Amino acid sequence: MKIFKYLFIFLVTTTTFSVASGHHENSHNFSNCKGSVGNLYVSEILETGTVSGFKKAVDLHQKFYTDRGYDVKVNANIEYNRDGDGTTEEPSRLTTVVMFPSLKVQNQWMNREFSDQDQEDFDSFIEIYNDNTKVVIRKSNCYLN
Repeated sequence: MKIFKYLFIFLVTTTTFSVASGHHENSHNFSNCKGSVGNLYVSEILETGTVSGFKKAVDLHQKFYTDRGYDVKVNANIEYNRDGDGTTEEPSRLTTVVMFPSLKVQNQWMNREFSDQDQEDFDSFIEIYNDNTKVVIRKSNCYLN
């Protein structure tokens, strides 16, 4: 019976410390993001696409948010492969991140009324993106500011 008593005390102690240690952890759910948030789009360049065509779409994408008074930044970059000898010269993929200063601002944007003009302007830059690239990865990111 003594062994059961010690086993019981060990289990209760272990459980108590386990529960107490997890109590102070912060949630890392997207809805609890305290930093900037971004929509990440990783694209492959189409055989008929160009980096300059992609850049034109990015510029119109940025103008789309700026013209509507939103503090949103459209960041774009070219990805290159790396190997044992360094970085390759040819682009591998193109990446766009639409950065909102906070989850609150992103939600305000997503819940606003879109006019016919908004949709027309949106479709214009999406068409240019689609003429030049194919999105292969879509993700939402929380940036730990």
